[in-house]
Amino acid sequence: MIKMKTELLIIGSGIAGLNLALKASKYGEVVLVSKDKLEETNTYYAQGGVAGVFGKDDSIESHVQDTLRAGDGISNKQIATILVRDAPKRIMELKRIGVKFDLDKKGFRLSREAVHSRSRIVHAKDITGQEIEKTLVKKVKENKKIKILEYHSVFELIIANNKCIGGIFFDIKRDKILSIFSKKIILATGGAGRLYSKTTNPEIATGDGLAIAFRAGAVLEDMEFVQFHPTMLNNSNPVFLISETLRGEGGLLKNRHGKTYMKKYHRDGELAPRDVVSLFSIIEMKKTGSRNVFLDVTHFDPKYLKARFPYIDRECMKYNIDLTKNMIPVCPAAHYICGGVKTDSYGRTNIKNLYAIGECACTQLHGADRLASNSMTEGLVFGTRLIEKVKNELKKEKIVEAEELEVTISPVKNGKIEKLKKQLQEIMWKYVGIIRNKKGLNIAKENIRKIKKKLDVIRVIGTNKEIAELENMILIGQIIILSALRRKESRGTHFIEDYPERHDNIWITHLSVDKEHSKLK
Repeated sequence: MIKMKTELLIIGSGIAGLNLALKASKYGEVVLVSKDKLEETNTYYAQGGVAGVFGKDDSIESHVQDTLRAGDGISNKQIATILVRDAPKRIMELKRIGVKFDLDKKGFRLSREAVHSRSRIVHAKDITGQEIEKTLVKKVKENKKIKILEYHSVFELIIANNKCIGGIFFDIKRDKILSIFSKKIILATGGAGRLYSKTTNPEIATGDGLAIAFRAGAVLEDMEFVQFHPTMLNNSNPVFLISETLRGEGGLLKNRHGKTYMKKYHRDGELAPRDVVSLFSIIEMKKTGSRNVFLDVTHFDPKYLKARFPYIDRECMKYNIDLTKNMIPVCPAAHYICGGVKTDSYGRTNIKNLYAIGECACTQLHGADRLASNSMTEGLVFGTRLIEKVKNELKKEKIVEAEELEVTISPVKNGKIEKLKKQLQEIMWKYVGIIRNKKGLNIAKENIRKIKKKLDVIRVIGTNKEIAELENMILIGQIIILSALRRKESRGTHFIEDYPERHDNIWITHLSVDKEHSKLK
């Protein structure tokens, strides 16, 4: 087994991991690990933008209140205030290092998205994430204090004396095991959208960071709150998201008969929270016997439409959809996990020297549903707070080494793993999706247990990237189901038919799952 040491180990290369790596490099040596190439992240595919208070008609109080409203009553106001207060500074830092945001004479050209009461989304046309990711990757690659390990999949965290001291990784290209020991270990591994058959997430989003943290003894929180985005381009391959900004700027959702429907369900219409729009889009699809609804932007000025949304226009044209003439067939899809590894406002978990930031973390910011474009802002704000908090500790601490875990690499790479993965994804979509009930959740629980038993047979001869990913997906799927069964109310993204009335049990707030007390066994 190959061994490596570093002062800071960052796992994940989205906006949270890259931003932290750049800032941490001022205080120590950094190893940045990515499961695929650096750019293959949810950040890269984010279209909308980063939320921050810049408009003269806007205020910190307004952005905080919008965040709390989207979170359906359980977002942490203190955390939301930290995010909103620090967001403009962090966004300006991106601008200074070369991110080419759209500008006008007043400064940032701001757009609006669902639940935002003001235009406050800073964007780069409809490829904001791509622009941010490319700029940060360029800066990271130029930094000599950051060692980059692409195509390295994390297997487990190394724990000694109740302290995280490193991680075990699989070098995908060379079929070798690597152990990395570090003073501080930071998870920035993103979400778990690939648990579902319909998702906006890339292949890498298999919940690895969540799973390894849980197995190491970290607490997971709010895992029942899986956000579904209302507008994925139906039947696109690879999956393609249609940005919420199109609705923010006046796009209309229509059913198969060409009738608008959101106003009859919610006062905010197309700008209702994502959980509301997704739920009622599914209901309209069922009512009309259709596999999708439609997003209509044909009333936009054609020149503006093509100039403002060139990426979406180009992708839609691949499917012979002309935005200026045709409605876009869309359907809801798994998008973002609002819960994650429980942390404080500095990214600290309940395990010493283990931190989490970005989508894999749960600061209680998002509550029951995330406010649009708060996610990339979150990665910037709390990653910066983390390094400002720990920078002085780095000088005092020593790297601790321990005996590495023995890992046997399995040669199994046939269709068995992929078949089991697809079964899991279909189960999660059917029973643990937008509309849930106790009967379906228990069916999912039992069926996933059967999948796990089959994987355990394969796992006897060792592990590899595919086996480890499926193992992680099974574990996180089980935790989502457990959390969903425990929440006896409908709130935010968690709609359960057994308790259809919102806030039936108002005393329920944040639900945590830990290894010791979970019923996964």
